[in-house]
Amino acid sequence: MYVCVYKFLVKTLRYPTELLLFDYLFNKEHSPNFMDLKKTNTANFALKIGIIFLSFITPFIMFFSYGKMPSISSYWNTHLQFLFILSNALTTYVFMDLPKWKLSGVFLFLLTIFSLEYYNDLHDILATIFFIVNLYPLYSLQRYRIVIVPYLLSCIWLPDLFWFEVHAITVLCMYHLNLLIKVRRITK
Repeated sequence: MYVCVYKFLVKTLRYPTELLLFDYLFNKEHSPNFMDLKKTNTANFALKIGIIFLSFITPFIMFFSYGKMPSISSYWNTHLQFLFILSNALTTYVFMDLPKWKLSGVFLFLLTIFSLEYYNDLHDILATIFFIVNLYPLYSLQRYRIVIVPYLLSCIWLPDLFWFEVHAITVLCMYHLNLLIKVRRITK
């Protein structure tokens, strides 16, 4: 599947750096398995916490810098585009090393490279699929399955897409943070 996506992206990507990032993320020869749950050294744990924290605060930084926009992706057209890309790229990298979250990682990566500016409809479809696909790992992992309830409750914000996304991202960050801390305690 990755080969087909890769060939499609080679033809459609506008920037060579996006292609290099895609190659780095999906070519496991280059990608160290830093999210391996067995690796619980302090530096690795701090890196994971840092990525979760960055993903959590990114929407709030955007909100307080530019005010509320229609969606988080709308900040692509601001000076905070780098933060949008960085946060999504790091989160994608984390997802790709978590077995049940790989599909979420693929869709997060795709919605990042197909920007709202050039691929509006495709981006919206990929974003919708991303938020729906997250239901699978939340439900399939026995531990903390209850998190699916607050994740689904984010739909109450659906008329306001920005707050829906902020709520869903917050729930995902809290889920991963809780799981990370639990695994660290068990393995220590």
